[in-house]
Amino acid sequence: MLDLGMFEEYLQDSYEFFTIAQKASKECDDRKARRYYRASVFYAASAMEAFVNYTANTLAEGKILLPDEKAFLNDRVINFSPDKGKLVEQTKYYSIDDKLKFLFCKFVPNFESATNKSWANFMEFKDLRDLLVHPRQSEDETKVGDYQKKIQRGLSGIIELMNYISKGIYSKPLRKRLLDLIPE
Repeated sequence: MLDLGMFEEYLQDSYEFFTIAQKASKECDDRKARRYYRASVFYAASAMEAFVNYTANTLAEGKILLPDEKAFLNDRVINFSPDKGKLVEQTKYYSIDDKLKFLFCKFVPNFESATNKSWANFMEFKDLRDLLVHPRQSEDETKVGDYQKKIQRGLSGIIELMNYISKGIYSKPLRKRLLDLIPE
């Protein structure tokens, strides 16, 4: 089985915060529920980033990727520097969804993001995460029930997408204990 360290920890943390938020919601403590739902969002988003980074490092070590593919997954770009008279590597950040699309194209060629429910759930979740990271309002006006639904679908989507990639690259599914974190 795969040993993914931080990725696994973040998924477990996200699920734990999600569970605490659900309990707070049932107890009608909306403030506490929102707090833990937000924490769940941040940990789930970090889990996906950690998974992609782990995958990129593993593939780079295995010499499976071409230099430009490796640079892309590691947020690097190779440019010509006239001052130095040579090619230099520089930082250039790429979106997580572009990196995922690349991994799917390369290792899960039958994956269709346009029609895949897991992908749609992930993109909806990513929108929620973006609203929290870049707030436009002075207060969190997201309804507790909306958090619950979006995070439930988002966690499911994230874990399912990771599982597709894991099977495509490593020919193994994620560990059962991670698949068990998919909320019902």
